[in-house]
Amino acid sequence: MRYPEGNMIKYFSAAALIATATATLLVAPATTAQAQSPTCSTAIDLINAAVDSSGDSFDLATQQALADRLHGLAAVSSGEEQRVIAAYADALIDDNVTYLTPFTDDLNRVCA
Repeated sequence: MRYPEGNMIKYFSAAALIATATATLLVAPATTAQAQSPTCSTAIDLINAAVDSSGDSFDLATQQALADRLHGLAAVSSGEEQRVIAAYADALIDDNVTYLTPFTDDLNRVCA
């Protein structure tokens, strides 16, 4: 698939999001605590849905649509969650960002 010159496709490790979510569920107590806040859970669900529908990379339309949804979610969250969700959304549409791994790692650190 070809993209207009100057536009980049974002690559990331979907396995990192899924592995962290799974590891958190395995370690967390079954009845007394949630592994994630509803905001983090929604952010990860949105990202995973985009990954499932697009494969190993996001095209420009997917990047923009996901960034818009994550910015909306960040707007109704607070603290570190707001920061990492907004940073991930910004990275999606920043032409200077090639790999999302650092942003994924930060999201996992805060949301796990």
